[in-house]
Amino acid sequence: MLPIPTEPTIAILLSDKVSPLIILLVLVPASVLGAFIGYLLGKYGIRRIIPFHNPDRERRVKDWFNKYGAALLLISPWIPFAGDLVPIVAGVESFKLSTFLVIMFIAKAIKGAAIVFFLSFFVQLLNFHL
Repeated sequence: MLPIPTEPTIAILLSDKVSPLIILLVLVPASVLGAFIGYLLGKYGIRRIIPFHNPDRERRVKDWFNKYGAALLLISPWIPFAGDLVPIVAGVESFKLSTFLVIMFIAKAIKGAAIVFFLSFFVQLLNFHL
């Protein structure tokens, strides 16, 4: 799967007069799907690539993620680059899948709505001045 940069793609779609609602209806599920794939890679794939040999450290990370992971997942879409790794960590730490999906849906919907709203404002502003 090839990651597609969100902001430039949305700006192009908005400048081509694609409905912001249609953009959101595609953007949010696609973003959640991308995070879910990251979760699955963490849960089932990464341990085969990177072996973990420190059970004490692994336990501490798991405890920390169980305590603060929901908040981290909620803000992760706003963290450049590193935010894309948080779903992988959630998978590695076996974060509860149903909770993960609900939090990711909320987080991705908030970010998607904010980006579409602000970019639609700026695209309209640019079109007005051109």
